Amino acid sequence: MRDLDESVESTRPPASQRDAANAGLRSTLAAELESPLTAALGYADLVLESAVSQAERKRVEGIRRHGHKLLGLVREIAASERAQAGAPAPNLLEANPRATIDLVVEEFRAPCEERGLRLWSDMRPVLPTRALFDSLRLRHALRLALDSALAHTRKGGISVRAGWRAPNRGEIEVIDTSPGPSLKEFERLTRALDSASEGADPVAGSVDGIGLALARRIARVLGGDLEYERAPNARGVYRLRFALWPIESEEAAHRPGWLRLPEARVSGRVLVADACGETRCLLRRVLEEVGLEVATAETGRGAVDAALHGSFDLVLLALDMPVMDGFGAVAALRHVGCGAPVIALAAPSDAELRERSRGFGFDSFLLKPLDRMTLLELVARHVRGRVTARPGASRA
Repeated sequence: MRDLDESVESTRPPASQRDAANAGLRSTLAAELESPLTAALGYADLVLESAVSQAERKRVEGIRRHGHKLLGLVREIAASERAQAGAPAPNLLEANPRATIDLVVEEFRAPCEERGLRLWSDMRPVLPTRALFDSLRLRHALRLALDSALAHTRKGGISVRAGWRAPNRGEIEVIDTSPGPSLKEFERLTRALDSASEGADPVAGSVDGIGLALARRIARVLGGDLEYERAPNARGVYRLRFALWPIESEEAAHRPGWLRLPEARVSGRVLVADACGETRCLLRRVLEEVGLEVATAETGRGAVDAALHGSFDLVLLALDMPVMDGFGAVAALRHVGCGAPVIALAAPSDAELRERSRGFGFDSFLLKPLDRMTLLELVARHVRGRVTARPGASRA
C-alpha cells in the first residue's frame, strides 16, 4: 500500500504548479462569468426604465442588487489572482462620486421599504461631481456595508452621508438606527477572510462576516479603510474612507445636463465593435434609445471595414477582440483617415492599459461593466452640439 501511495504521489505535479493551475482556472472562470453577468445587469437596467408595475420594479431591483453583488465578488476574485505577485491597486478612472453613491443607495430603497424602514441620503455640497477614483470597487464596498446595516436594522431606518476631506479623501457614513454589532464583534467579522485563508471556519453560517471582511479589504485597496463605531445613541456607524482626486476644469463646468432628461435626443452615427454579442446588443439598445444610429462589428477587422464603407461620429472599440484587437484596430482606423473620437472598452483586468491606450489613438477609456450613466455622459461629451430635447420636454 505504501508503494502504491508513493507511486500516486510521484505522479502529482508539484504544489507550486498545482497552485498556478488553480489560479489560472479561477481567473479564467472569473473572466467567463463577467461578460454574461454584465449583460444581464444591463438588461435589468433597461427593464427598470420601461413602463413596468411597482411590483415588477421591486423584483427587478432585487435581481439587479444581488447581481451587482455577485459581479463584485467575481471581480475581486480576478483582481486577487492578478495581484499574487504584489498588492492590488485601485483602478482610478474619471467618474461622478455623487452619481456613483446615489446609484447604490437607490438599489436599497425597495428592500428598506419592504421591511418598513426609511432610507435617507445626504450628499454634502463639498462632494465633487467629477473626480478620479475606483468607482466599481467603491460601489461594491458600499453595497456590502449597506447589506450589513440592513441585516442589523429592525426599525427606524438607515442614513447614508457622503463628503470629501481635502486634499484627496472621500468618506461615506452608513448609519443605522439599531445598535448593530459590538466593536469586538465587528473586528471578528472583518477578519473572516483571513481566517478562511488559514483553513479555519471564518464565521460559521455568517454571510455578514464575509461581506464585512471583503468590504474592509476593498476599502484598503481603495486607499482607505472601513471603520465602525457605536454612537452614543446606540446607533451603528460604518465609515468607509477611500482615495478621491477631484477634477476641476472649464469643461466640467459646462458639461451637458441632458442625462437627467429621459426625453433628450442625440443625433449621430456610432460604430460599436465588441466580440461579445450580448454586449453589442445591449450597447445598441442603450444608444438607439437616445436617438443614435448604431452599426456593429464583432472583430477589429470588421470595425475597420465598416469605417471604410461609412462615416461615424463616434467609435466604441473593445480592446480584446479576435482577428485584430482594439489597439490594432484604432491604429488602422487612424491610418485610413477615420477622425471620429474612439472610446476604448476594457475589461477590469486591462485597467492598467489606460495610459497606453492614449498613445495608440484612443480618446477615452471605459471599464466594463459599463455604467449606463457614465457611458452616455461620455457619448454626450464627444457628440456635443448634437444633443437636443424633444419638443415639450422640461428641463426642470
